[in-house]
Amino acid sequence: MMENKQYIDVLNKIGKILEDADDLLNKSKDLNELDIRFKVFAGKKGQLTEILRKIHSYAEEEKRIIGSKSNEIKKKIEEIYKNRRNELADIKQKKDINTCRVDLTIPGNYIEKPHKHPITAVLEDVVDFFSYMGFEVVSGPEIETAHYNFDALNIPADHPARDMWDTFYLLNGLIPRTHTSSVQARIMEEKSPPFRVIAPGRCYRYEAVDATHLFMFNQMEGLFVDKHVRLTDLKGILEEAVRYLLGAKKIRFRPAFYPFVEPGLDLDIRCIFCGGKGCSVCKDTGWIEVIPCGMVHPNVFKYAGIDPSEYRGFAFGMGFDRIVMLKYNINDLRLLYQGNLDVLNQF
Repeated sequence: MMENKQYIDVLNKIGKILEDADDLLNKSKDLNELDIRFKVFAGKKGQLTEILRKIHSYAEEEKRIIGSKSNEIKKKIEEIYKNRRNELADIKQKKDINTCRVDLTIPGNYIEKPHKHPITAVLEDVVDFFSYMGFEVVSGPEIETAHYNFDALNIPADHPARDMWDTFYLLNGLIPRTHTSSVQARIMEEKSPPFRVIAPGRCYRYEAVDATHLFMFNQMEGLFVDKHVRLTDLKGILEEAVRYLLGAKKIRFRPAFYPFVEPGLDLDIRCIFCGGKGCSVCKDTGWIEVIPCGMVHPNVFKYAGIDPSEYRGFAFGMGFDRIVMLKYNINDLRLLYQGNLDVLNQF
């Protein structure tokens, strides 16, 4: 008698599951709510599944009827679920279409005007200035041979001057160029004098990264070769360059040694951070080195097949990362390469 009552109760419970499912599934407000309610009734851990798990406790005939009734109810619930899902999908699609409609009477959102990266902006200023001075823009490979990076610039294998550059060496014997002066050596082989060229590009050195040094930096080589080029031509052009680019008023040239020029010079400007009083940036000298330069060494001409008794020239190397630092009063080079828009938007 007890078993018969349990059997009747479970049949009534199956019928009640269908009523509840029909009511709640059709009242679901969105697809997420619909899926959750469907699982309550017909999911792997749903009410119908719980009934079927206990079906072994009934007589054979009762098992058959309970199983058949449960499968019938499950199909009806799945049909209700499918119909309601289609209804909600249609409602969502219409809502999305209405949301995407453009009201042309609404004022548009302001789009902030983009600006150039400081390095790009300064590079273009440098190129504009020297192009106005009659210089042609040229380029060369960033991965160089030791010949063009050193030998052709009067820096042979046993020359102590090679210790001035910390060089990366690749397994194939090539090197990421340590300076754009390698382009100078190539151009003198390719072109017949007279010519004026500038060669902007990236360079690489094995250096510890800090506020003023990076292992990759931007440099621009300049080269002017003609029959009557003088040191005063070099000084005049570079003085105008730093005045144009940095607004420098106090400028000086001092002797320096570079294997590929003779005589060699450094162009310094009065420190813009301390006004010449001395600070950590200028190392308490009051001056900041901006452009290493000098007259092309006769040996460099000989390597390129140019007669040094007939032609003369000058060369200079401008690190325009440093020009950016000076122009925008930046005390840490790393700020330029971090991609931080809060920083870059200030320039």
